Amino acid sequence: MSEPIRALIVDDNEVNLDVLKRRLERKGCEVVAVTDGPAALLAVGARPFDVVLLDLQMPEMSGLEVLARIRASFSQLALPVIMATAQSDSDSMVSALEAGANDYVTKPIDVDVLLARIRAQLRSRATAAHSVNAASRGVKAIVDAPPALGVGVTLGKKYRLDALLGSGGFGAVYRAKHLLLDHDVAVKVLHAHLASAPKVRRRFEQEGISSVLVRHPNAVVVLDADTTEEGVPFLVMELLAGSTLAELLERERRLKLGRTAEIIAPVCDVLEEAHRIGILHRDVKPANIMLAATPRGEIVKVVDFGIAKFIDRERHASLSGEGVAGTPLYMSPEALLGRPTGAPADVYSVGVTAYVALAGEPPHGHAAKSPFEQAIRQLQQPPRPLGELRPDLPAEVCQVLMASIAQEPDHRPTLAELREALVEWAGRFTEAVWPPASPRVHVSAGSAHPEDATVQIGEPTVQKVHVESGVTDKAPNEPGEVADAVRSSRG
Repeated sequence: MSEPIRALIVDDNEVNLDVLKRRLERKGCEVVAVTDGPAALLAVGARPFDVVLLDLQMPEMSGLEVLARIRASFSQLALPVIMATAQSDSDSMVSALEAGANDYVTKPIDVDVLLARIRAQLRSRATAAHSVNAASRGVKAIVDAPPALGVGVTLGKKYRLDALLGSGGFGAVYRAKHLLLDHDVAVKVLHAHLASAPKVRRRFEQEGISSVLVRHPNAVVVLDADTTEEGVPFLVMELLAGSTLAELLERERRLKLGRTAEIIAPVCDVLEEAHRIGILHRDVKPANIMLAATPRGEIVKVVDFGIAKFIDRERHASLSGEGVAGTPLYMSPEALLGRPTGAPADVYSVGVTAYVALAGEPPHGHAAKSPFEQAIRQLQQPPRPLGELRPDLPAEVCQVLMASIAQEPDHRPTLAELREALVEWAGRFTEAVWPPASPRVHVSAGSAHPEDATVQIGEPTVQKVHVESGVTDKAPNEPGEVADAVRSSRG
């Protein structure tokens, strides 16, 4: 009697999870079921499995992120991963397979078909193991398993990988030692199983090209680029100590206006330089803004130009090319729709980043369960006025940030206008109480209009605002008018 298949199922939908678990158990499988990515990683580290059935779309940690963590420790032969999702479009399939998935099934899942696919993966593993044994007896074997890259390995005969700093869907970043210069650097290595995927490899190489071209104090410095003897590309960059803006917001939730301006202003500076030489970043977000600690103090660094594009090429791009790229929560409407984008798309991402830093939450609410749901929400629902979440802020700051996330690109201010407004008002404004109290809305007695409510911030300050718009009667209401007002105020 053969050994039962040991399967780990990961799905945030508890109903789907329970149904599939019971069906596989009736087929003789030993099944462990978990509802999120962190639990899946703990399970993989705690006991051996023959296969992982992984949902693509999950909150907090997506299926692709979980897959990347698994692939950092297990090859496709050592632990097969089959993606299971309701999506059936080719882009999702390609992304999953290029990220290291062994196979892909769509919901509703036919358990008999799923078991046949699992057994096919296990036969492949058994065949590979037999080939290795044959090779040890002097028989020539061909094993499709990439050499391991990790701590202790030396790349290019001079970069020794000393510690893993982080791992994503496409690559891993290590602290490394330049052996000839006795100098610490950061080395980003493409995952070995993706080295033969042309689209992914092109994205990785694009990061190096873009980073070298954007020569600015607030851009991460790329020092070298090479490939391993096995053909896996890697980038050598300056090693940055400190934390990302995302990590800072996890600790503090939201920031003062002055602190936000200190961070966003240099981000605008480096993106202006990138735009000047024709490069769009396309993935500006708190996780890609590094607050580097140096002997001269903090320096803001924009990292990860991995999906950057040249503006001239982007004008001729279409969905039939590389399609939508970026993080949906921070992507402009035109980027979400796969339309050609320009500098205003990066303005939108910066605007959302500044909004999150000040408000403690995104303009369209917290992240949806799937990228598709997030895109629909941003395209169909208006953003919540910043003034509702931070009525203590100057109206002019709220206006320019709301203008920066306008649906229409022409209605957004430029990066220079956004930077100047933040810096100017940060210098003129002082938070009276920090952190600001949550607004308590009271409708004045006798008032029939909730938009005339007073918003009480702490004690005893009372400020009267329009709850619907977050601006005063005299402020321009249309995003285009706000951008024009900002421009005219600069002369």
